[in-house]
This record gives sequence, structure tokens and C-alpha cells, in this order.
Amino acid sequence: MRSRLSSPVLAGIRVFAFAVLVSPAWCATTVLFNPASQEVGPFPSNALTVATSSQKTGLQINLPSPSGCTPLSTATQCVNVELLNQLDGFSVNPRITVCFSAAVNVSTLTNGIFFVPVSEFGLPIGINQVIFDPSGLCAYAKPNQVLDQDTEYLLVVTPAVLDANGKSVEPSSQYTSCVMWKTTPYCQQLAQAMNPLLTIVSDLRGIAAASVFTTLSATNWMERARTAVDSGAIPGVGTLASPMVTFNMADVTSITWIPDPGVGVTGVNLNQTIPLNDLTGVAKISMGAFLSPLYINTSGPLAGTISVTPTNMAIPVPGAVVPVSFHVFLPASTNQARGGNVPVILFGHGLGDFQWGAATYAASRWAQKGYATIAFEILGHGYGPNGITQFVTTNEGTVNVPTPGRGVQFVPGQPIASTDGCIAAGAAATRDCSRESAVDLCALVQAIRKTNGLGLNLDSTRIYFTGQSFGSFYGTLFEAVNPYVEAAALNVGGGTQIDVGRLSPIARVLGAEYLAGFTPSLLNVPPAPPEPYFNDSFNDQYVYRGQAVTASVPGALAIQAGFEQADWLEMIGDPLGFAAHLMLEPLSGVPPKSILIQFGLGDLEVPNPAESALVRAAGLNGQTWMLETNVAVQMEPALLSLTQPGLGYPIYPHRFLANPTFFLSSSPPLETAVGTAAQSQIADFFTTGRIPNPNQYFTGQFAGVNLFEIPFPLPDMLNFLQIAP
Repeated sequence: MRSRLSSPVLAGIRVFAFAVLVSPAWCATTVLFNPASQEVGPFPSNALTVATSSQKTGLQINLPSPSGCTPLSTATQCVNVELLNQLDGFSVNPRITVCFSAAVNVSTLTNGIFFVPVSEFGLPIGINQVIFDPSGLCAYAKPNQVLDQDTEYLLVVTPAVLDANGKSVEPSSQYTSCVMWKTTPYCQQLAQAMNPLLTIVSDLRGIAAASVFTTLSATNWMERARTAVDSGAIPGVGTLASPMVTFNMADVTSITWIPDPGVGVTGVNLNQTIPLNDLTGVAKISMGAFLSPLYINTSGPLAGTISVTPTNMAIPVPGAVVPVSFHVFLPASTNQARGGNVPVILFGHGLGDFQWGAATYAASRWAQKGYATIAFEILGHGYGPNGITQFVTTNEGTVNVPTPGRGVQFVPGQPIASTDGCIAAGAAATRDCSRESAVDLCALVQAIRKTNGLGLNLDSTRIYFTGQSFGSFYGTLFEAVNPYVEAAALNVGGGTQIDVGRLSPIARVLGAEYLAGFTPSLLNVPPAPPEPYFNDSFNDQYVYRGQAVTASVPGALAIQAGFEQADWLEMIGDPLGFAAHLMLEPLSGVPPKSILIQFGLGDLEVPNPAESALVRAAGLNGQTWMLETNVAVQMEPALLSLTQPGLGYPIYPHRFLANPTFFLSSSPPLETAVGTAAQSQIADFFTTGRIPNPNQYFTGQFAGVNLFEIPFPLPDMLNFLQIAP
């Protein structure tokens, strides 16, 4: 059980443990108590669930339908509740609601509200990111740490919360009646859950209100899907769809990727030529396809999502098994002591990338370290199914190798864009693309294990993973559930995916599309003032860690509530729902993993608060290295002018690990030096099991510079301005 007790919570316990309420009830500020109401709370609350044996927790969410919703409603608030009511518990990162009869002192909320795990009555977990609504008299906050899955918790409000006159808040008569007389089944559950707490508090006078709730089974679906892949229960999964095609690099004069742009579309030139002269250390390239189960719906109203299965029931056999295109960069040198077997790094590419993208720009360094690199096409990427990779060789002439893309054409006759099929409409967004991609990785591991290393002498006992950006998102899921890959490097990943949509100036367009789906739309700018940095269509007055603020932006709290619904829905496919199971609490049958995390200060695409959240949830503070972008751009201001075709914003530092600009003569030398250092750190981490200091890899004009550090404290605010030269 993960519980860390902060000093503010200790102070709160001392206050409430000895508090004696002396004010008459008629003049006291009370904590409102209506556990069947999300709006009043305290929320979350199991009063908003129903019992069922079909769910692992024995419960299923049962939120009331919003006003005006019907079974055919498409408004986002209606769809969200329908989807939430399929889950078996509340978020492991819930937004709490606690309301009062009068105004309270906002600065006292952090000391006076906390969570307690019930089954193993552990140390309290405090709250963070607090905001108080002065008009509705309600406080909202997040837990100080991600909670355990499928676990019962108490949310406790104590007299350490003070009202505007400095007096302790008191229990309402509704709450007192509930826990003393156990008037409903929920009240019986609440009273029973509070029994251990009362041994510390002595009596009910030290508690102003409480609720009991159960968190959802975040990893359940992924665990069962991985078991299905490994067990051979799905015919063909984890085998090769066709024989491998291998080329000696010495014979290859060019490689060109020619994607299929979509049915009925012509004239879309998306060729990507690979700079062969820079692939030092790569001896061969092999191409093939492995078979993976397709769980995601590709058409109809559920397109882009995986159908929900109750967590205590078997997940259905997927409707299809599909070929997943991949290629392998093979190193020139092998370990003869291991029979020539080659360790292999699986590369998870980012959102909008493809198999010939970022992996290409790391493969050379890893080949020089003796590693093969495998890059594959994740769901929704690679465009249409008829793509090819064209090799021109000195001995065979032109050879076209099928490279089926995995884009999903939702609109017939329209081009398939770079992420079509990976980003679902509404709150689901990339949740199920993450899960499907993690399943693909499990199938790829099985293919390596079942086919004697793909027939390429890959060492099935030394398989590693590196994810870049979105690759680190689904890579976190994969590492948490897969027992055969013992170490991973997660580069510029984070969580939650919803917070990325709120905080990234690049991803906020997706956040705005989601908010516009509510009826009426939740977009609030104008009349609300625009959010600093962003200046776009919504301002949710985002509360960063360490803050306790008073709401002041019209419409912001409604936006926060809307984003919380999506955050809750995404938790079954979000890195924060899986991070603790990497090392702190390994899942059944999966050993603890060795993890390296890399990110850069001032990341524009996965902002630092999201990156820090992943580090914190995984307990990997000492295994994290941050690029000090502010120092790097002082040395080389041109880093901030790096762009890619079609992208109108700086790509630095988000893409410091592997980027096509490494190979341009116009690229700043420091860009290549930083990327090479990060790549070398990953390879040597996999080789030795220890995380080396990446600064040691700077040579030549950069020898002795220190651009990476173990960040302490973790950056929890936006740092865009810090990277300016």
C-alpha cells in the first residue's frame, strides 16, 4: 500500500483528533452532506454505485443522467455519463467535491481534508491542486498521489478546515444521522469503514464529514488482453504474417517509404527518404509483419474505442487478427559469447510519427552499441493498407516491400491523415489507441520469442523498450503488464493524457474540440479572459500542484468538471493508472521493471507538469534525467528555431532524443550532441542495468558541459518562458 504522510496532513490530524465542537449548530459553518449528489458530496461516494457480481470490485458506477439526456443524445455530457456508468469504480486520480454552508478559509483546506485506505488502514493521503468556489461554496481538489486501483477509500473532512471567521467547520445533522443511525445501506458501509478511524479520533466530534468510495480496476483489461496474447488463445497472434525480407546495407542505394494515402485519393506525396550514409553501425535492414489482435472498433458509433467488458467477465475474442508492419535495424557486430544473439530495443513512436520516423535517427547509435532496433506501425498511423517501402539495391534493382499502414478511413473518399484511427471522438481520445498499441507490443514480443528471434538471431531474453512521446504513454501500459521486457526508457512521456490536452499549446485544439461537444458548449473565451500563454477559446483556471486558489474565471469550474469526466474515463488506458505497477507494486506474474525517464525543461508537447506526474506516480524520482533546455539554448539559441515541415512551432526540447534534423547540415551541432548523449545513456542503461550520467557522453567542443540533471524538485508549473535565451 502506497501512502506518504505529509506534514500538513499530520498537523490536520492533530487538530481534528482533539477538536471539541463548542459552537451552537445554528451559527456554525457545516460541511454539507448529500452523498448521492456529485454536486454536493462529499464526492466521490459509493452512494453513486450499484452492486453487481459482473465487476471485479462488486460495484458499478450509477450516476444520474444529466438533464435533457435521452438514450439517443449525442451531447458530450450525456455520452460521458453513459460511459462512466460502465466502469467498476471511481478514478484513481479523482477530483473531489466538498461543499459548505458558508465560506471557508481556502488555505486551511489542504490540512483538513485527506484520504484513508480502508482495508489496510494506512497513513492518510493529503489533497493538492485545491480550488474553492466562493459562489457555490464548494472546494475541489486532487489527491496528493495517485490512489491504488480497486481499493476502498475514505474521504475525510476534519475541523482543521476553518471558516471565514477562523472557526472549525462542523458536521451537518444529515451526516451525523447517517453514521450514527445507519439509515441507508450506504450509511452502513460508511460507518463500518470509519470504525478503524474512530480508534484514532476517539469519537465523531473529530470528523466533520466523510464519504467512502472504491477506485476502478485500471489495469484489468490490459492484463487480460496480454494473457490472451501470451496464451495462444487467439489463433495466429504473435506469429509472422509472411517471411522476413532482408537487405544488406552495403547493397542498398536508397530507401523510400511510399504510403497509401487513402481510397480515391491521388497526388498526395508523403515519401520519406532515409539518409543511408548516416546509419553507421547498421549492417542489415529486415522487414516483415507480425499478427496482432484488433480489439478496437473501426466503424460505427464506437469507432476508435474498445468495447467495454465488465471487469469480472472474460473479454471477447477480437473480431480480427491483423498484420502489423515493422522493420529491424541489425547491427554489424554481435555478441559471440551468446552465440551471436543480438539484444533488441523495441521502439514506440509518437503520435503522428511512423515506423521510418524517430527510430531511424536512434538506430545508428544503438547499432554501434550492439543493439538491434525494431520499429513498428501503431494503430491509426502509416496511412492506408497499400503502402510500400521501396529499396533500390546494386544487386537486385528495385524491390517493393509491402508496408501496410494502419490508418482508419472513417470518411469514404477522404485522405487518411497521419493519426486517423488513433484519436477517437469525445472523452476517449487516445485511451484505446494506447491500449491497442500496448497489445501490439505484447504480440511483437511473442513473435520474437516464438520464431527464434524472428529468424534474425535476436535474443529473446534481452528485449528492451524505448518510447518517445506517445510511445512512452502506451509504453507505460505495456511495461506494467508484460513480464518479458525487463527494462525501458520512457522519453518525454507523461500523464494524464487529458492534462496534456489542457496544458500543451499543441494539443489544446483537441481539448477545445472536446469542450465544444457539450450542450451548451463549455468554451468560455470570451467573455472570460484568455488563459496566459495560450490565448485561445477556453480558460479553465488550471490549478498546479502546491496551489490552493479561489475560483475567479467565469465558466472555469464547469470546464474543470468536464475535463474530470474525461480524465476518469481515460484512466483505464492512461499512464497514471499503470505507473505504480512498473516498480512499486508489480502486477501478478510481472517482475518489477528497471525504468529510465528522460524529459526536457519547457516541453511544449508534453508539458512538464504531466511529465512530473508520471515520475511521481511511478516513484522514479532518482531514475529521471532532465535536459536543462534553458542552459542549452543559451549555448545555442538556434535550437529554438528547429521546426519540421508542416509544423509551425518549435520542436525543441520535446524531440531531443531522435529527430530528422539531426541529419541536416544546417542542424546546430549541439542538437546532435544532446540526442547522441540521450541515446547512449539508454543503451548503456540496458547493457549495465545502471543509469549512467548522460553528460559523460559530450565530446569535442561540448566536452565537460552539464546539460542533464536529476530534477529536484520536479517542475510542476509551466516552464515555457524558462527556455528563452
